[in-house]
Amino acid sequence: MAAAEKINGYYAEQVKISLGTGATRRQTTGENIFLARELPDGGIELSLLNLQGEPTNIKEVVDREEFQRRCTPKPDYVPAAKRLAEGHLRRKKEADKHASRGNLHRQRQEYNSAEFEYHAALKLDEENVRANYGLGKLYLERGELEAAREIFLRLAQIEALFEEENKHVFNEFGIDLRQNQMYDEAIANYRKALEISGQDPVLYFNLARAYIGKEQLPEALECLQRALELKNDFPEAAKLAKVLQAKMAGK
Repeated sequence: MAAAEKINGYYAEQVKISLGTGATRRQTTGENIFLARELPDGGIELSLLNLQGEPTNIKEVVDREEFQRRCTPKPDYVPAAKRLAEGHLRRKKEADKHASRGNLHRQRQEYNSAEFEYHAALKLDEENVRANYGLGKLYLERGELEAAREIFLRLAQIEALFEEENKHVFNEFGIDLRQNQMYDEAIANYRKALEISGQDPVLYFNLARAYIGKEQLPEALECLQRALELKNDFPEAAKLAKVLQAKMAGK
């Protein structure tokens, strides 16, 4: 005879719930959801879930016979927290699609259509990196520098900008900040990135260039030296360091 399958998953128990008081009192049927798992001794541990689908401290252990009498499987049950997470991922993917269409319109200089797509993306995911960056680029290309600065300041507060998947966007963002003489913003962003990835020589090199833009040469040289410590074969950093050393020496 085959051994009974181990119990591990979501199960429901039908319960009676009293509603109202006095003459209006009535009973209806509700449902308790449990996370059930079979213990080594054969007992079944039932953990009652809260409304978010998270296990609570309300637990009991029953034998298999009582478990089968009270509970029915819920194979399609998805906790609310997981549903929210999955919903966020769907919105993020849809926002990325709008941002990609926005980028295509911007490259064609179809600025009104691009702006529409970027705003559609941000309605779905207000911290979408690609949409925020694309909108900032759009404002730059239209000469709306203050609007671009506002978007870039917002983008700098988005943690996802510094994640590996957005590294290409981050690098372009830093270049745009420097080219538009937003040196303080560029320095703040490179510093923040170094808090996450402190062993990246390219970050130190780019930070040095931002300091050069502010004429803070000692700070720039220090960053270049750090970049060369992390990467000996870094000719761009070595060349720029020599130029700065000569300039600081008055040569």
